[in-house]
Amino acid sequence: METETTTLLAGAAVALGALGLLLALLALRRAGAAKRALGELMSEGDAASGGRQMAKALAGVADHAARLVVSEGRLTELEAAANRAVSRVGHVQFQAYDDAGAGQSSSLALLDDGGSGVVITTLHARVGTRIYIKRVMNGTSETTLGEEERAAIEAAIAQPGGTRRTR
Repeated sequence: METETTTLLAGAAVALGALGLLLALLALRRAGAAKRALGELMSEGDAASGGRQMAKALAGVADHAARLVVSEGRLTELEAAANRAVSRVGHVQFQAYDDAGAGQSSSLALLDDGGSGVVITTLHARVGTRIYIKRVMNGTSETTLGEEERAAIEAAIAQPGGTRRTR
């Protein structure tokens, strides 16, 4: 019985020793990597060189921070401009007059995210074409709108999405 216990204890000791050796090798490997990194930082081998390297790295970080501030300002400007850009389009094609066929007349609404912009209507007849442009503010116009113009505006406003971004 004592022989079995001794054998088990010896086996456990060998396993613990092997585990300890493995951990020591891993620690040695990490120490070597840290030594190499320190050697790169101090490329010429003196402390002043390491200080210069550190100062250069900190200057790079400061430069990136300044660029980030500028970029954030530009992003804010672009987001504001995008809200005013044409982002919703509605189109309705129709036949304005009985004597001119093929439904060549149309109304085209070009609106921003707030529903403001213009609606352009072309009325095609045998003797010519008339073009009307009406201002749209928040989905309505101060000018009387035709049925097709209202339909084009509604189609534009009903579009999902748009360009509005939130941060």
